[in-house]
Amino acid sequence: MKTLFLAACMGAACATAQSVHAEEHLHEHHDHGEQCQHGEPEPQKDWLEKFDADVSLYIDTFFYHEGSEEGLSHVKEEISGFGHGHEGGDEHEDDHGHGYDNGFNLREVELQVSGEVDGYLMAVATLAFTEENVEIETAEIETTSLPWGLRINAGKLYSDFGIINNQHTHDLDFSDRPLIYELMFGDHGLNDVGAQVSWKLPDPFFLRAGIEAFEGDQDKMFTVEDNDALPDHNGPKLGVGWLKFGPSPGDQHRLQFGLFGGGGIHQEIHEEGVGTNNYLDGMSYFLGADALYEYRAHKENGHGDFSLQGEYFYRNQNLDLLASDDPGAPLDEQLDSNQDGFYVQMLYGLLPRWRTGLRWDQVGLTNDMQEPGEMKEQFGDSYRVSAMVDFSPSPSSLIRFQLSNGEYDTPEGTENVWEAFVQLTVSLGSHHDHESHHH
Repeated sequence: MKTLFLAACMGAACATAQSVHAEEHLHEHHDHGEQCQHGEPEPQKDWLEKFDADVSLYIDTFFYHEGSEEGLSHVKEEISGFGHGHEGGDEHEDDHGHGYDNGFNLREVELQVSGEVDGYLMAVATLAFTEENVEIETAEIETTSLPWGLRINAGKLYSDFGIINNQHTHDLDFSDRPLIYELMFGDHGLNDVGAQVSWKLPDPFFLRAGIEAFEGDQDKMFTVEDNDALPDHNGPKLGVGWLKFGPSPGDQHRLQFGLFGGGGIHQEIHEEGVGTNNYLDGMSYFLGADALYEYRAHKENGHGDFSLQGEYFYRNQNLDLLASDDPGAPLDEQLDSNQDGFYVQMLYGLLPRWRTGLRWDQVGLTNDMQEPGEMKEQFGDSYRVSAMVDFSPSPSSLIRFQLSNGEYDTPEGTENVWEAFVQLTVSLGSHHDHESHHH
């Protein structure tokens, strides 16, 4: 009922915002006459005149086909080192197995309302509609006039680390996120309730830094299970910090580098046998770096533009075995797990409105795990290569063709899987540039 109520509220807000300009125009012509005949204007019309917001709607749909026997989402959950035996509690049952169906898919319909609240604050709220549910993707309050380049964000927001974490799905340069993002943070990246404080150096040299605190209840690296065998933790349970910097090479070039890291509480429930679980609690952290180069040819509709970017991640999970259904389990010993991964992608403007891109994903170059009471295990790596071509008939629409092939290391052996996307995204409303408000 809550999601339906939220959807109704957002829909009403959109209808109201879209009618504001028409109402204002009507008032300009008739207010004087109405005041003479009826006295003061109606209170509702006063409120409408003050409601000033930008509204946008995004539709993301695609045709999909992949060739694995059990489904690629299952294969990804079994990738060695990244998906070892994690059962999860009831709270997170639905967070696993977010795969795409062979055939037509409606990924989401996204509704966004944003605007200045006053001279000090702005607000952005985004609802994501799928065929099954409605969720609040973002709901942020952001300062606009703090001194010395400072800014504060609070609410539900994307972390600003790296290059693509804060991009909505319809903004991505490929039809899916890189493997390392999916395996570490899930389908939507690191998105949580919390607050961010950032600082930006005035031009010409680009320098931006930020720290963030989140409640820390994710479905991958920072999971808190609802189980009596595990302790409760008060929030915030996750902290993130990042630094972005780069020179200003000129009007046609952009060069940017980044460093980032984060750490927080993590819990797991491992199924060791029928009716036998191990309950683990501890800390998880990640470190990483990114680099981006862009060249703007200043030709028609992106023709000749070029970009090259990449991100590297390293993660560690150090968990204590606090409880077990097995009386002989080595309680208070630790699980220590280390994995890494990266992606590199290149984009080029073939023709006006036409782009092509290549992306290489690889995870598990470092990939080891030592379970409580056992010897350390070494696992293999997994990789994927993707190629895409997209066409934008206008700034408000995009058609993309993508083909990917991956080699995934699992306990059952290596699986080779092909994927194909034919994607269509359209936008209506104020934000046709597809740029995040964070930048």
